[in-house]
Amino acid sequence: MATSLRKQDRNTVPSVASRLELVLLQLLMLWQDCLLAIILEIPSVAPETNNSKKKTSRNMSDDEENLGHPDSCIRLASAVHRFKVPIIDPDQRLSFVKSFKTTGTHPKTKTLMLKADEARKKVASALEAQKVSHERVLADSKRYLPFIHQILLSCKVQPEVARLDERLQFSWVSGLETERNFYQSEALMFDLVMSMVCEGLGNAGLATEASIGGDFAAASRYYKAAAGVFHFLAHTQLPTWSAKGSNVSEESLPVECSVHVAEAMEKLFMANAQQMAVATVLIKPGVPNYGLLGKLCLGISDELDKFTTKLRKEAFKLMTRVDKDIFALINFQVALQKSLSLYFQARALWEKADYGNAISLLSQATVELKTEKSGQGQGVPDVTQNKALKPLKDELTDLRNHYNKLLHSWEKDNSTVYFESVPQQVPVDKRLQDGLVMGKMEPYSLAEVEPVLLILPDDTGGGGGSSRPAMERSDSDIARDLQKRLNDGLDI
Repeated sequence: MATSLRKQDRNTVPSVASRLELVLLQLLMLWQDCLLAIILEIPSVAPETNNSKKKTSRNMSDDEENLGHPDSCIRLASAVHRFKVPIIDPDQRLSFVKSFKTTGTHPKTKTLMLKADEARKKVASALEAQKVSHERVLADSKRYLPFIHQILLSCKVQPEVARLDERLQFSWVSGLETERNFYQSEALMFDLVMSMVCEGLGNAGLATEASIGGDFAAASRYYKAAAGVFHFLAHTQLPTWSAKGSNVSEESLPVECSVHVAEAMEKLFMANAQQMAVATVLIKPGVPNYGLLGKLCLGISDELDKFTTKLRKEAFKLMTRVDKDIFALINFQVALQKSLSLYFQARALWEKADYGNAISLLSQATVELKTEKSGQGQGVPDVTQNKALKPLKDELTDLRNHYNKLLHSWEKDNSTVYFESVPQQVPVDKRLQDGLVMGKMEPYSLAEVEPVLLILPDDTGGGGGSSRPAMERSDSDIARDLQKRLNDGLDI
């Protein structure tokens, strides 16, 4: 029995062992298959996976970049008019030294007249240069202004001795008008005002150059400085020029000498400054505050529209003399900024998962960016029909394509994922009603100066002889009034 059991055990054990070996062999083969599969996948799948990740990352990046605001949006939003500067008549040969030869014998007076002549020549040279340097125009104008201001003040407080040996005839060409007309006046105030205009437009020119170079923050500062100059002209300097109310009409002066035009220019330059602020936000990396941008763009559109409306209502005759290219670009910007406002509002709503209203606003933005059809009053002017707008054609096409691509992407996502209804009109509480005007102009004022002594020799007293009044009669009237105020201890 024992023997038979041992034989059975021997016969049985190999059988069990065989089964175990078979199982182990199968497991080993399965493991080898898995290992082989892994090994075979490593050279092909791993690099493909890495490439796929890179490709996916790149595609996502491209999508984000393509669906984010494009560069054309920045360039169009910051497009501004490049203003010309006024010009002093190159044939003019006036001299303060010669004109005040008799009454300007005091050493300080002589020095002032010499400095004024030299500084004015530099201003004229800067304005007449074939390639105008706005930096030079600004610097030379600021250097000359205290001198002409001091001469004017000296004549105002000493009207009885403000006599000339030679006539002072100031002749200027406007920087805003289409036609190159020379405007002439004997009023010292005329030369002072036009020199201030040079400072204001010099700042505007530097702002334009800074914006072209991509330094939008600096451009915004220059525009605020320009706005400050025209604010001072409109609210302080020009209203005191009462000679305009008697002998001199606005039609006989450059448009810059009008209070209404100066007020309009102030609004324009503040709107330009806000354009630069928008561009400053857009060039920064990352996702901007779309809600804020929507408010800023609507504010720009409103302020630019006020510029045109003000001139049309209060200075229409003068408006007809202004360079038409200025209004062409402003009309374009009014429509563009309105469209950009809707676009940024739409993006802000999309970020808040308000998909239906976002799509509706973006659809309206695309309509506002289409070429305006005659009589409809909606859309941008035809850029192909205006030489001032033709350089914007490619940028406008790119922005339109971006709008359409983004709208298609949103509509696709909404139809497959979100399923929100898209209203024909966005509810009032979801749409901006008023824009935002931010920032303040840079305060401006003329530097304080002291009058110099004008001396009238005894033999020319009483107004006889060949000497004659230095200023227009209206200036003399002003001067007498100022003298009285000075004697009474009042501010002049």
